[in-house]
Amino acid sequence: MKSLHVSQRKNYNENAVLTSKLEIPEELRDKILKWSDFIDYWSVDWNYRDDTFHNEWQEFRTKKKKTLQLQSIEHHYEKPGNYKVMVKVIDVFGNDTTTIKEVTVA
Repeated sequence: MKSLHVSQRKNYNENAVLTSKLEIPEELRDKILKWSDFIDYWSVDWNYRDDTFHNEWQEFRTKKKKTLQLQSIEHHYEKPGNYKVMVKVIDVFGNDTTTIKEVTVA
């Protein structure tokens, strides 16, 4: 059984389109210090099959929990093979993006 975890540090930057600071409410501009401050929610489909995204793990902010974990939990594959992992990210403006990574489990 092999395990895998996903890190947002790499995936979000590839597809992200950052908006102008003028579109950010003035009271929030000083609170956005790094790219990950724009992420509101992200989730992983560990076995994407070129159809519907299945949310199998997620991380999101709440009013009480302002921090966001940037690394997923480990996922264990029961069988060797080739798998597609889809990561979905939603930013604080409601924009979403996805990326797919292929994984080989020996």
